[in-house]
Amino acid sequence: MGEEEIFLIIDNARTHGPFMRWLRSKGVTLKDISPYSSDLNPMEHIWSLIKDKLCKYYPKLRLMKGPKDEIKKAIEKGVTHCWELLDPKIFSNLAESMVDRIGAIIEADGWYTKY
Repeated sequence: MGEEEIFLIIDNARTHGPFMRWLRSKGVTLKDISPYSSDLNPMEHIWSLIKDKLCKYYPKLRLMKGPKDEIKKAIEKGVTHCWELLDPKIFSNLAESMVDRIGAIIEADGWYTKY
């Protein structure tokens, strides 16, 4: 693709297998990272914040018993409420920091040299 080097960082989650095989078949070299690598997956940060809020506001949720549909509705209600409690700045901060976090990981791993 011209003279630019392009990096696609994707974890090794099983669900990505077919896409990774397709990329390799097209000659793309992939750098393996561990699944659920939170530094490279902002959603992992968001889930962590939501889990913290779930524990704070819905401590009995994880021990809830009853019909699956009732449990599912309670979880959905709790997660939705906790999502709404998140400060919108969190999302923009995570998005803005991605380039720096990716650069730091690439540089630390030694497979990329900044010029």
